[in-house]
Amino acid sequence: MTEDGWEDLVDRFTDGEVTRGTMFGCQGLRTGRKFFAIRWQEQLVLKLPPARLTALVEDGGGTPFEPMEGRQMNGWVVLTGAADPSPLVEDARAYVATAPSGGSA
Repeated sequence: MTEDGWEDLVDRFTDGEVTRGTMFGCQGLRTGRKFFAIRWQEQLVLKLPPARLTALVEDGGGTPFEPMEGRQMNGWVVLTGAADPSPLVEDARAYVATAPSGGSA
């Protein structure tokens, strides 16, 4: 994801409930203290519900997020094929906003 693409997402999603922050040294979007999207190595990474994440990976639209080789982060996916990621970003925001505290990053 380009810097311009990231800034566009930030502009569209930040409001009173969604703010910008830093996670893993990368820019991210969070609701409260829970992150749901980060820009990692010029890629968009989202926290999605298990069924949505599995379907996305099976359809070739994403890969499990492994910030270090062999260390997959449960619930996080790197988008690989979404032309407009906005619907997935909204899914991630909604999921994290309703997830129990222990289930988020």
